[in-house]
Amino acid sequence: MYARAVDDASARLCELRREKREDLGLAMLTLGLAVAATQVRPELAWPLFLGGIGVGALGVRALWRHWDLVERLACERDAYVIADVRDYASREATMDRRHGYAALIRSRLSRPGVAIESRLVASAEQLEALATELDDQQLAFDPACAVACMRLLSDLAGSPLLNPARPPEELRSRVRQIRSGFTPVRLAG
Repeated sequence: MYARAVDDASARLCELRREKREDLGLAMLTLGLAVAATQVRPELAWPLFLGGIGVGALGVRALWRHWDLVERLACERDAYVIADVRDYASREATMDRRHGYAALIRSRLSRPGVAIESRLVASAEQLEALATELDDQQLAFDPACAVACMRLLSDLAGSPLLNPARPPEELRSRVRQIRSGFTPVRLAG
């Protein structure tokens, strides 16, 4: 990603954030007026209510577009200079999320009564090592690698862990890439 694209994405996120706040604020005001109109001018209540719902839908659309853009930008390390993208990725690297990811990996590897899929056998050791590192509080986790881990565990089409059509080599490569994001925690001293 080049600097101009990062600047454009940042401007678009600001625009969507403003649009979201304006539309949702106007929707709340209009819905409040609709409630008040039931007591003062009942014939205005329905038009105000429908207008509030319509503007609220536009606000929800802006909210969705903002979230979608942030999630797409989280794949681009250069986009981490944008606060929204950095915050999104940092949430993926919290210990709570890391514990959840470790649990998902372990459940995938050891389902009671179900044999591990043959394509996962070759990567089982690396996956277990990843789960162990995710649970280790002495290791810091790079936010970009945390996003890659989240996608490995949730992207049905693009994940070599979840999509049996993907080659096993891709799974091993992705796990190595994610594991490269761990560093020892530096203690303040």
